[in-house]
Amino acid sequence: MSLLFVYGTLLPELNLEISSLFRKEADFMGRGFVYGDLYDLGQYPGMVLDFTSKNKVFGYLYQLKMPAISFELLDEYEGINMIFPEENEYIRACVNVMMEDKVWIAETYLYIRDVSSLKKIDSGHYLSYLGLSSTTF
Repeated sequence: MSLLFVYGTLLPELNLEISSLFRKEADFMGRGFVYGDLYDLGQYPGMVLDFTSKNKVFGYLYQLKMPAISFELLDEYEGINMIFPEENEYIRACVNVMMEDKVWIAETYLYIRDVSSLKKIDSGHYLSYLGLSSTTF
């Protein structure tokens, strides 16, 4: 089973074309969170795992019907460059997603550059940060 955790511009509430495209080949499983920190990168957020932290990044979990096609599309959107990986802002990696009383292993996009000068989104909830939601799940 190929699962994807989304927490930023891939959230359906933002109504971006890329979100609609991948969701045509995905089943929504529910809301969940990953232990980590969320940062404002300007036009989009970036998540960094922090296993010592109690901070949470909130998002949605999807099961992909055609993962090879979906990940090819999403890798391109996220700027994953296999030829020159040192240019990447993100990597696609497996994370533990907490959803109610179950832990799922899903792929997501993690920010891999220095975050020391970036604004941290303390709520861990990108939609709330944008003023699009008053809930944190």
